[in-house]
Amino acid sequence: MIGPHSEFHDYRIYDLSLRSEMSLDLPEEPAGQFPNITLSFASQQWFAHATTGFAPDDRTDRWYERRCSASGSEFLRWPNLFEFIVSHDGRSIVWRFLDRATVESFQTYLLAPVLSFALVKQGFEPLHATAVVIEGKALALLGDSGSGKSTMAAAFVHAGHQILTDDLLMIREMDGILYGFPGPTRIKLFPEVARRFFPNHGPCPLMNPESGKLLVPLESSQSTQAPAPLHGFLLLKEPDERLCGSHIDRLSGTQSFLELVRSTFNARISSPDRRRRQFRAVQEWAARIPVRALTYPRSLAALEQVLEDIVSKTCSVDRVPT
Repeated sequence: MIGPHSEFHDYRIYDLSLRSEMSLDLPEEPAGQFPNITLSFASQQWFAHATTGFAPDDRTDRWYERRCSASGSEFLRWPNLFEFIVSHDGRSIVWRFLDRATVESFQTYLLAPVLSFALVKQGFEPLHATAVVIEGKALALLGDSGSGKSTMAAAFVHAGHQILTDDLLMIREMDGILYGFPGPTRIKLFPEVARRFFPNHGPCPLMNPESGKLLVPLESSQSTQAPAPLHGFLLLKEPDERLCGSHIDRLSGTQSFLELVRSTFNARISSPDRRRRQFRAVQEWAARIPVRALTYPRSLAALEQVLEDIVSKTCSVDRVPT
């Protein structure tokens, strides 16, 4: 049984401080007085009492259950794995393990979909993106689930570049420049892709007991724990069999805005205040950072040439906007 621990640990991820009752696979930092988010364990009885009166979300999909309280707290449950309550202000996340949970699956869901609820409640706008660092600049890969973001990031690592984050991207401005901030030092890959680009890794845990994806840990040379200036967004589109090779096209301002809105990590929180804040952030990103669309052959053998095209056409021609 995975349960609570006797002391709290302090970590940093996405430029936020976390204080957790459970040890996490993240860089530890000295304890601060006021962490951005506190993670703590609660019992089944506590959850049963705390969720009384929570209303179900009609948009809940088959992957997880969501219920909301009148005060704005969120109950999130992945059947047979774990359940969480995110406080109305996003400052607290309470968790409980269910029968089939593993430490690896817990951290995977906690540090992306669950944390996204807390981030939005605190006024941040996370994107569903995987970001790589090329010559000191971050390129964010956008696209629907299954579009190949993590596979392409793995190919970039194999070519000698680094991963900034896989799945959730936080963007903050520092000294007039938009930066992307580092996430967990792992990448989610199907076994075939993991064997191709990380041949020296031993056995890797599953993302969850029902998933075919593996959680591949990254070495210090394969990831970065420093923020990187955001140089571009690259939208991975469905392959077009009529085209030969890869094609990269810069999107218009309107197209860029729409694609960035589509790439929001958490679309479940859709209050008018959140929408206004989201549109303002996306409008600024689209105005300052180029958004391009990539159409390319979906084969592992073609990726080496595709990466060369990406570097030459997106990473060498633009200055980082200020």
